[in-house]
Amino acid sequence: MQTLRFLSGQPADVRGLGRRRHGRRRAVRALAPVAALAVLGGGALFGVSGCSSTAPPEPVTNPLTGSGTAGHVLAVKIDNVGAAQHQQTGLNSADLVYVIEVEGGLSRYLAVFDGANAPARVGPVRSARQTDIPLLAPFGRVGLAYSGAISGLLPDLAAANLQTVTPANSPKLFSNGGSSPTYINPADVFAAFPDLAQAQDVGLRFGAAPAGGRPATSASARMPAASFAFTASGARWLVSVDGKQATTSDQGPTAADNVIIQHVSVVPGKYTDHNAGHPDNEVFSQTTGQGRADFYRDGQVWHGRWSKSADDAPTDYTIAGGPMLLTPGHTWIVLEG
Repeated sequence: MQTLRFLSGQPADVRGLGRRRHGRRRAVRALAPVAALAVLGGGALFGVSGCSSTAPPEPVTNPLTGSGTAGHVLAVKIDNVGAAQHQQTGLNSADLVYVIEVEGGLSRYLAVFDGANAPARVGPVRSARQTDIPLLAPFGRVGLAYSGAISGLLPDLAAANLQTVTPANSPKLFSNGGSSPTYINPADVFAAFPDLAQAQDVGLRFGAAPAGGRPATSASARMPAASFAFTASGARWLVSVDGKQATTSDQGPTAADNVIIQHVSVVPGKYTDHNAGHPDNEVFSQTTGQGRADFYRDGQVWHGRWSKSADDAPTDYTIAGGPMLLTPGHTWIVLEG
């Protein structure tokens, strides 16, 4: 973490850190350790340590939620088809939930958890997809827990900047021998993989609701064989899937503080799945590029844009040329083709 030194009463100019003015009298007396405040990507503030080597570091606000402290990050692929919709657990603790189209026009979740707020159990865990790799690239070397993948995708997953957590390399971390339905205990994963990357800025910004929002009581998104609805309930959004209220087995109705409908191109993927006894082309959602986005928070909607210049770059979410500010909390991002 960087240290700011004050000379002649003026703070040094450190890239990426906000400036804080100090009076001349305070600067002259500043022989004791000092601290500066810097603006993190989400608009939250974190401490920058002073000169003391014994002072503990200030906690860093979680850039994925705009509140709480940042922890190490684990992403989990979660089933969302048929019976699995009634077996889901832990979703309401996810910092982010990406809703992704898979083969047959069905959907699957990529839920992102940080170690400071992870639930006791997550699942049912299912297989990885090509879309996951560039989607997770801005997060750094985080964990990705999944139950398996088609053979063609395995080399891509191995080459990605991810720490993969699977029944093949960590069988004791998965229930039911890794067979569906299988679940993981995030605390065990974080203990087994202590060097997972910490939550970092992936482009989300948090703060007071910007001007220009319009009242909205609901939002909806569709995939060829899946539908999603979000209904305003106070400051939150209740989630419905395929016309039914979604409910977790451990945390009650599934809900989010923010909803982003990110309009993307869904194209044929690199690989074909033959596991069902017939060929299924795996589709790929393009999250590097730019497009339209709809933002829902506090019973309002804003229409804007998203842009991502490279796979490992943060995604910028904007309205009227400026950043869209989300309410601190949990966000669902639906990748709608």
